[in-house]
Amino acid sequence: MSNIVRIDDYRGRPRYYDFGTKNKSFLLTAKELKELGIKNWYFMLEVRRPDLKVQDIDPYNPNISAEDIGKILGECKQNPWFFFREVLRVPVRGAGTLPLYLHRAGCAAIWCWLNSIDFELVQPRQTYKTTVITGIMAYALLFEYRNCDIPYMHTKESRCTDNVGILRDYVMALPKYMNPWAKDKKPPGLQSLKYDAHKVNIAVLSAAKSEVDAPDKTRGYSLFTWFADECEFIPFMKAVLDGANPTIVQARITAREMGIRACMMYASTPGDLETNEGKEWQAILDNMPVFKEEFYDYTPEQIAHMKSVPKPDDPDQDRVAVTMLYIEFNHVQLRKDGQYLREQYTEALKKGTLGEYRRGVLLQRFRGGEGAFFRQEDLDFIQNNIREPDYDIFLMNKYHLYVYKHNIKVPDLNSSTPYFDMTIPYFIGIDCATGKDGDNTAICILNPYTLEVVGELLSPLMGGLDLMRVVTMLAKMLPKALFCIESNMTGVDIIDFVQESQLENRFYHDPRATEITKNVTNPNTPTEIKMKQRAHAKRYYGTTVGDKVRRMMFNILRETTHEYRHLINTKFLVKDICNLVQQKNGKMAAASGEHDDMVMAYLHTLYILKYGFDLGRFGVDKNLCSYSKAPEIMHDYVQSVIEDRVDNTAGLLTDSYEAQLLSDITSQLRDEYSNPGGYDDYGYKHNQYQQYGQLQQAPVAHATAANLSFFREVNNVANGFDTYGNNGIGGGGFFGLY
Repeated sequence: MSNIVRIDDYRGRPRYYDFGTKNKSFLLTAKELKELGIKNWYFMLEVRRPDLKVQDIDPYNPNISAEDIGKILGECKQNPWFFFREVLRVPVRGAGTLPLYLHRAGCAAIWCWLNSIDFELVQPRQTYKTTVITGIMAYALLFEYRNCDIPYMHTKESRCTDNVGILRDYVMALPKYMNPWAKDKKPPGLQSLKYDAHKVNIAVLSAAKSEVDAPDKTRGYSLFTWFADECEFIPFMKAVLDGANPTIVQARITAREMGIRACMMYASTPGDLETNEGKEWQAILDNMPVFKEEFYDYTPEQIAHMKSVPKPDDPDQDRVAVTMLYIEFNHVQLRKDGQYLREQYTEALKKGTLGEYRRGVLLQRFRGGEGAFFRQEDLDFIQNNIREPDYDIFLMNKYHLYVYKHNIKVPDLNSSTPYFDMTIPYFIGIDCATGKDGDNTAICILNPYTLEVVGELLSPLMGGLDLMRVVTMLAKMLPKALFCIESNMTGVDIIDFVQESQLENRFYHDPRATEITKNVTNPNTPTEIKMKQRAHAKRYYGTTVGDKVRRMMFNILRETTHEYRHLINTKFLVKDICNLVQQKNGKMAAASGEHDDMVMAYLHTLYILKYGFDLGRFGVDKNLCSYSKAPEIMHDYVQSVIEDRVDNTAGLLTDSYEAQLLSDITSQLRDEYSNPGGYDDYGYKHNQYQQYGQLQQAPVAHATAANLSFFREVNNVANGFDTYGNNGIGGGGFFGLY
């Protein structure tokens, strides 16, 4: 039985709300918002025409009269909340249909759509993410749009077609007078789903195959709305949006003039930051405001102001118009308990998909999955510990060589740049580019004894000739340095240069090159033979980076990033490491639009340090490498901490009051953190839950479906509505039954 309550709005106009709706999930959502301090906590219970008793009509009554059908359709058209609350049914295999289950995430998504604000919806799996967006699409198809297309998009066309199939099932589960295909002999096809009377077509869009094709994916569509599912995994999504943005902006203007809604809807599991797709969407998220439930208390004027571009007389010219919001709610906020978490974790553990568990349940946005190349905690560490350079050497008045302080025993006191130790055979890694403002020429200076990067130079404008000059300057600045260069096209030109200079033995080379050089310098060797031998010797200088060597290099990088992450802290190197993505074929490379030049320069030094033959030829004493002791030192430190831990409970008598109190406290803690080693039942420490998402920070309304008695008190208790004045139209108190 309905229970209509009148509550005047902020302008004093009467509004009516059904506190007796049969859809208890709407009542529970209202209660949760009330407990969180939202003043307008009941908005989803609205009824526009209670005088027609529309709230008491069963829309699924097989004997419903034409008059009552008209009342239902009129209420749905004026009041979408009524459609979602009382009419929409969700098909469930083996269970018929069920009313829409509303929670705080679904409520936020519907609110954004009603106010024409684009959104991305992120919530744990099995919490009705697709359900609520499909419900919105069903309403839009039936009541909102005419003469337009509604695009659907997914990572794969088959998955996109599945979502269209869900929409078709939702519409066909509605009463026959709402189902446009009720009289058809068979359901409409999923590739051509349309509402002919309204000329609305559901368009299935496959993911773009290339960045060139992506901007044209939405060409020809009006884009009042669309649904992009798993948007953080769709290839070239940024290029798709770049191509669609002009149409989206025009659609907003047209919708505003026509009095209809325009809302682009996105839903996704948190992305993989090791992929181009994840990195591209993360850049979008970085500029996307977060949804706040305080928006529910905004007036229409405040919402319009929030969405508008600042006018010339606007006092806040720096204000950015809000056109899209990020909606995220965790499992606790969506009424899922520890049992849900335990079941999801157990299933993931059984299938070996803990990465998907972290994304799909804990909503952690990180790099990779079970086979991630880098550990996320290692990347977080190096990003949080970036050093600023201490010195800047301006070479040739063109190129900045950034130098980082390190332990120096013998500086060059006669130099204007006494920042290096004259006794250390620094490794200078060089990744060559053409100087055509594309890839960077990168120079990385490594202390082989400590594994510290002590110098970086990065420039897209340095060509081969300038690189030769810079090499000469560095050779003078660091008299014992060993140059480690890639023997690519530009690198071969540098090798030509050094073969004609006194720097030949300062570049790493295979011993076979030395033997060849001896023959070249023999005056009795014919000139033609000398030329052939010199050409043959080039292949033994530097490193030739084929597939096998590249894999070995990146395995070294992964090991170093984990074991010696405290030594990776220079700005160019950290940036390039964090820009690396693992492609589908397993190859590590820079993300689209990014570079990995400093990483490669760094890897040339590490590769030669680890695999270089007879480094003693170049004055390198590997017995002085102190960095190799770091893991043992850390292990000893951890063991000492464990051994020095004091047991404050030792000595308590087993039958004392203190012992009983301790037992009570620790038993409660064990309920929350079941593993005495610090890990809970799901394999994570408490601080990891705090680190990812909103689990501990966000307010949680501790409500249950059984505790709804307060709704019956609103007829005779003010209960927080004093700002609205005396609006009673029935009995005593602030509210009365309609």
